[in-house]
Amino acid sequence: MINRNSVMTRLAILSISLLLTSAMSINGALPQMRAALAMTTTQVELVATLPALAVVVFVVLSSFIAKGIGTKRTVQLGLLLVGVGGGIAPLFLTNYWLILASRFVLGAGFGLFNSLAVSIINLLFHDEPQQRASLLGYRGAAENIGNAGLTLIAGVLLAFGWRFSFAVYLIAFPILILFTLFVPEIKEEQVDDTQKQAGEMKPSVYLLALFALFLVMTFVAIGVRFPTMVTDIKGANYNASNFLAVMPIIGIVTGSLFGWFNRLLGEKCLYLGLALLALATFLIAVSENNFALLLIGYFISGIPGSLIFPFIYNSLNLYASPTKMTVATSVILIGCNLGNFIAPFGLSTLQLISGTANLFAPFKLLSILLIVILLGIFFHKRRTPIQGKVLNGGKNLD
Repeated sequence: MINRNSVMTRLAILSISLLLTSAMSINGALPQMRAALAMTTTQVELVATLPALAVVVFVVLSSFIAKGIGTKRTVQLGLLLVGVGGGIAPLFLTNYWLILASRFVLGAGFGLFNSLAVSIINLLFHDEPQQRASLLGYRGAAENIGNAGLTLIAGVLLAFGWRFSFAVYLIAFPILILFTLFVPEIKEEQVDDTQKQAGEMKPSVYLLALFALFLVMTFVAIGVRFPTMVTDIKGANYNASNFLAVMPIIGIVTGSLFGWFNRLLGEKCLYLGLALLALATFLIAVSENNFALLLIGYFISGIPGSLIFPFIYNSLNLYASPTKMTVATSVILIGCNLGNFIAPFGLSTLQLISGTANLFAPFKLLSILLIVILLGIFFHKRRTPIQGKVLNGGKNLD
């Protein structure tokens, strides 16, 4: 019988998150691929972005598939699709449209276990809040490790030709073996009868999804505009890539420490995360002629996501029963993906509202909105205290 508290089980659960943010890991191979297959600019960009569309579709479908074939088999199917569609197929395919189809299969695989990577932790460690919080933090760190590590490996493999960069997704197969051997199936009978209340998913889940949408939009807006703001200050030939490479490291460190932050602060992790994000956007907004201030704001913005998102996922036990956990997680992830998609439109809207073409202006509005949200959450919770016992080992935080 598989012991859910074993080190190997925890590593197996966390290992699937290594893949979740790796869709862009092969971007370094795209110029060579474009030359080899005589692709247009649009076709090249589609190779990079198509997996995101598949992720959105299959995040929605994953809860229904998991209900039919089981959570463990759904993850196994997703890993198999990643390995075959993302890793094996591009090694042999020579037709652009077939390669594009393989990229859709890759995204479908990601989508199948994207929400399950969170809900498995919430379900297996439902009665162990500190273990759950720590694992959710490590899971966020694993995403950053996978993003940085797989991009680096794909770059090394590029020396052997553009096709070999896609071989980075073959890591899905050892992860599949690890997951199969050490992660138990999550069955209906594992859920206590007192937790099985019919149709339990509170409307608050949809509010959390909107909250996640706004947060992701803010993070993406910072990431997308940062290189342009750097060149605005330092000149058109200045290379900001070294600063971009630091961000995953900040996420890894903060995510690894989330369990400690959660034990120390409980729900105040949310307040700290929002306050830091408000500070970051404010510093960016006022850094128009100050490169050091821009860097400080940018690096601070790498901290809040690893505090807020594990907190959101850890809080889902308050708003969804175990039998609805995968659906609730999927709703949050849909909000995250939509936030990613609308970020350019959000920036444009804020630019229009600001009444100026200044690159830094939208971040003043974002900092104000974040402060309003922070104060709104604080005063709301003062009136209706959150069930802190779930988040802080049985202690009510208010």
